Amino acid sequence: MWDHLIQTSKDTNIPWLVTGDFNAYCLPEEKLGANSPASLRRCQRFCSWINQAELIDLGYSGPRFTWYRGETQATRKASRIDRSLCNVAWNSTFPNSSVQHLPKFHSDHLPLLTSVGNQHNTDYGNRDNFKFEAVWLTDNKFKDFLAANWNKEIPLQQALKEVTPKLQQWSKEVFGSVNRKKRRLLARLKGITDRLAVSFNPGLLKLQLKLEGELDWVLAQEEIVWFQRAKEKWATLGEQNTSYFHHQATRRKRRNKILALRNANGDWIDDQESLLNMVLNFYTTLYTEDGDQYEDLMPKNVFPRLQQEDSMALHRPYHISDIHKAIHDMKPYSAPGPDGYQAIFYQKFWPIVGKNLADMASSYFEIGEIPTETLDSTIVLIPKMEQPESPAQFRPICLNNVALKAITKAITNRLKPLMPKIVAPTQSGFIQGRQANDNILLLQETLHTLRRRKGKKGGLVIKIDLEKAYDRLRWDFIRDTLKEVGLASSLISRIMTCVERNKMRISWNGQLSNPIIPSRGVRQGDPLSPFLFILCMERLAHKIEQAVEAKLWKPLQLSKNGPKLSHLFFADDLVLFAEAEGSQIDIIKRCLDDFCSSSGQRVNHSKSAMFVSPNVRRDKAARLSSRAGINLTADLGRYLGITAINGRITKARYKELLLKIQNKLAAWKTRHLSMAARVTMVKAVTSNIAIYPMFSELLPVGVCKSIDRCNRSFIWGEEEDKTKLHSVAWEHLTQPRHQGGLGIRPTRRTNQAMLAKGAWKLITDDQSLWVEVLRKKYGRGKRDLQMLAKSKGSSHAWKSFAQTANLLRKGAAQNVKNGRKTNFWLDTWVLQEPLLAQATTEIPMETRQKKVADYWTESSGWKMEDLNQLLPIEVLNKIRAVKLDPLSTTEDKLFWKASANGVFNTSSAYKLEEQQQNNHSSFQWRKIWHLQVPERVRLFMWTAAKGRLTTNSIRKFRHLTSEDKCALCGTEIETNLHCLRDCSKIRRVWEKIVPITQQQQFFSANQEDWLKTNLESNENSGETGEWASFFALVSWYIWKHRNDYIFKAIRLSNYTLINYIVSKAKDWISTWKKAMETRDSLTKPAREEQLIGWSPPQPGWSKLNTDGAAQGNSGIITAGGVLRDSEGDWIAGFVCKIGTGSAILSELWGIHQGLELAWRKGIQFLILETDSKLAIELINKRSDPVHPHATLLDSIRRMLAQSWIVRLVHTYREGNRVADWLSKHSLVYPFGTYELDELPTDLERLLREDMIGISFPRQVIIDGSNE
Repeated sequence: MWDHLIQTSKDTNIPWLVTGDFNAYCLPEEKLGANSPASLRRCQRFCSWINQAELIDLGYSGPRFTWYRGETQATRKASRIDRSLCNVAWNSTFPNSSVQHLPKFHSDHLPLLTSVGNQHNTDYGNRDNFKFEAVWLTDNKFKDFLAANWNKEIPLQQALKEVTPKLQQWSKEVFGSVNRKKRRLLARLKGITDRLAVSFNPGLLKLQLKLEGELDWVLAQEEIVWFQRAKEKWATLGEQNTSYFHHQATRRKRRNKILALRNANGDWIDDQESLLNMVLNFYTTLYTEDGDQYEDLMPKNVFPRLQQEDSMALHRPYHISDIHKAIHDMKPYSAPGPDGYQAIFYQKFWPIVGKNLADMASSYFEIGEIPTETLDSTIVLIPKMEQPESPAQFRPICLNNVALKAITKAITNRLKPLMPKIVAPTQSGFIQGRQANDNILLLQETLHTLRRRKGKKGGLVIKIDLEKAYDRLRWDFIRDTLKEVGLASSLISRIMTCVERNKMRISWNGQLSNPIIPSRGVRQGDPLSPFLFILCMERLAHKIEQAVEAKLWKPLQLSKNGPKLSHLFFADDLVLFAEAEGSQIDIIKRCLDDFCSSSGQRVNHSKSAMFVSPNVRRDKAARLSSRAGINLTADLGRYLGITAINGRITKARYKELLLKIQNKLAAWKTRHLSMAARVTMVKAVTSNIAIYPMFSELLPVGVCKSIDRCNRSFIWGEEEDKTKLHSVAWEHLTQPRHQGGLGIRPTRRTNQAMLAKGAWKLITDDQSLWVEVLRKKYGRGKRDLQMLAKSKGSSHAWKSFAQTANLLRKGAAQNVKNGRKTNFWLDTWVLQEPLLAQATTEIPMETRQKKVADYWTESSGWKMEDLNQLLPIEVLNKIRAVKLDPLSTTEDKLFWKASANGVFNTSSAYKLEEQQQNNHSSFQWRKIWHLQVPERVRLFMWTAAKGRLTTNSIRKFRHLTSEDKCALCGTEIETNLHCLRDCSKIRRVWEKIVPITQQQQFFSANQEDWLKTNLESNENSGETGEWASFFALVSWYIWKHRNDYIFKAIRLSNYTLINYIVSKAKDWISTWKKAMETRDSLTKPAREEQLIGWSPPQPGWSKLNTDGAAQGNSGIITAGGVLRDSEGDWIAGFVCKIGTGSAILSELWGIHQGLELAWRKGIQFLILETDSKLAIELINKRSDPVHPHATLLDSIRRMLAQSWIVRLVHTYREGNRVADWLSKHSLVYPFGTYELDELPTDLERLLREDMIGISFPRQVIIDGSNE
């Protein structure tokens, strides 16, 4: 039957549904039975069949299982083996289909009721509740309409209320329905196609092409509509994946629709009104304080005292720039609050609407006033599991108005930098520099130690589940906690206003419930909530530490001198550690009870679990479990999404991971995604699902191969046991794009790169608790690359980290500060290898021991006279550009030379691990990926350049056909070049568009030269734009016509074919440009043209302009600058020839030398202008000790901190022309810095133009943050 259904799915595109007993299940949790555990192999087999048949599970409401057997608990079995599956066409035609599991009657199977529901119009324009539509941004008149109808002088909420009905009316009367436009165009095109089938008419053909261009634009708008609803983070616009977005949005809607739930008595309720009342009562009770008398039983005055600098940064007055940053940090298309406006509305139209929002925020921060409706929120219930059965099995997420989120995010941005200072390392959730992997590693390492523990002393691990932790948090406890942290009373009052003064309504199957007025809890979905929760959880950590210090709580110690572990927190995920003694259970319960009494929390004992080390007797373990009221287990299961390691690492441990990837890359998606989108999805899905285990575990080779196999199958649309033609080999797909691949990362190498990140932290990090634990346990007192060695009995995590040592050696280098620790000749510090390898003569042994500092003098810098005869000139030039600070007390330290900022990242580690063979091809692959065409066309040209188009000659070679002749001309063997250029029918197309003078070369070149010449061309072809892009589109339409001719039997005359292909390519050029402009309007900041020029400083101030220049990539770098007074007159200038380096290094040297010049001239009030935003960002950072240019940056910061006032300002190149001229002119000077007291004659014109205010037009990003 299964094979028959697979064939049915391939033979028909009509909507169809199959319902019944499949005698199989998809997930382990769909089977119950102690004596017969779920088979992951059976799950994989059934899921694989569903994927092959391209079917979608409609889900269900009602009881979890559909088949039961057994009368006693010992013999009871149950599983979900009955289900309803549909194809994508059914899902599209009947988007409101649903399945109910009805009560069992005279059978061991439950009946299934499948309903198609009310198939109402799902067009975006027919919504009862207002929601700002991203597709409106595609109308170039929308901004003017909004500006004309927006009132900047009234409060924000009033302005929104006034403009909303106008937007709805504009959408209906001016913009129109995308669906209606699409239907009208399709109807007109059908009529034209029918007429052309009877008789040819050039006018009708021209109209057809025009309407097809309009339809392309409407389809792009439709894609935006469904993209906004599908909420697919990995996806990109512009690739015609509309049907996929539509189906994903439909599946989301169905999954979130609640048809039946159990009440408190266990009865199923399916009446919608009764369901809503039940859910409303549940959450009203949940958000209502119990009424117990509040008493704070937690330790007082334990939080670290805020330093004055931190307190001032936290409590300084809020500015419009804080709100601007908060708005632009938000995800543009996150779900809106009750007012219907997403962040994109404020981001795109900040100059229009920003003042109203800033005024509201200013009123809130200054006097605490905020409109009540701004605080309102909508609760959406997100299922915690596939098929929830009770209200408690949902996660209530509050959708807050963006205006409120801007305020709470501004407060959060102030709190973030302080959190690592006031929250202990035992908490890692939402803390900068800490990750979930920190806790995962510590738990795995603890379990590894306990499993090997011998003797009388046992250990225990308790995983605590807090019931609805965010929603039960007492407001009084939050307030007291903020006081304990040291926040000012005014700030506490503002925060508590956001927490306490809110009204919530539940979104229930498209309707809103009556309001809930809460008296406890924090809103999940608000930016501030996680930080408030973490601070409250830290009070429990204080209680535990107090018990540890009093020697009441006996923590675990994994090594003799290692830190003691008593607890790990990640938000509401708690793990507790102690010795396996009854007294420890008592103190644990006491700490938890006091915390719960104070904070309002409740421990869910049924979902908590306890593990004891194997050296604890069974009867004792049972007594400890009974005493704690927590179930004993030999396997703690999943923690933060990762299965706790319990024994040997085998492929079986990762079956659930593989099943999850397989389900994510379901076969039905391949038909609705372009290959370009499938490649993007593979890159996103695999890395996101496997990221946590890859960070701390070396996956078995078999698991890596299985993941790669899933990726391959999805890209090529392959089914299990049924191989499809892979046009390009896997090893080519995994090459970098600039080397002729698609940049898909093989799982094994990705795993190695991620492990290297953890190993790098082991040798460089001084903050992480897990690093300290592992160093003490295995490091033998070392903290360098030599530490990473495998040892007998070490954990899987340590062994995994140790095998990355060679990779780290390739990327590690010494970052010189004072140069006293780094060996000049033997360490890697300025090149990719030690300088000894570049020496032009034999270096004596005693000289080899010299340090970097030995070759530097404070007065003149590098001792070039000692090095000129020892190293080649290109190496000497690299050394010249390095700044040393011999007076610094900061020691040289390791940095990651493979990244631009010296900080380790997995991408650079992957490139080192890659070790690709040299690509000897002269083909410029980057040219393909830079073509201004859709990604699928780029992918087609990449396949053509690889020579892997599935022509008849290749199909015959693969035994897919017996005929290798060209189907169009019928005379020649169909090769890549023949079908794209040399076929007699296709040649006429090129003859029409290629100039006669170029046709001889065009038609005589071999395939590689032909593609290379045309794709690398920079010529502009007038109405067709860039020739390379037009060439690619014509080639793609030729291939498309070839396929239509063979597989759809579409026949076109020579005249029609030529005009059709050329016209379609031209139309696509204009349509694509419009689509890209639309995409940019949806995803990129708005720009406007401004006049840019140099402006003089105010009286009493001077202005220093500096610039840097680099001669190519890592060539000679130079810098220059000019110092002028408030009249624009020349004070002094400088030129500087530095050495060899990067563009940013030249900019920093220019700033450094410019500051030295201004200081020597006695300037007290200085504006320093540079056209390098990156340089300003680097200087403004408080610390970047591992940056390759850290010593130079520190020197600049010290000069800025001297007794003068310096303002660092960014300008554009048009306002920095004099400094630009000086930096380029520096190339004619010898190495060194030269002060110019007199104005060079060649600069007189530029200086005069600056003085009279000559300006130049430039497109700049509209900021508005300082308005």
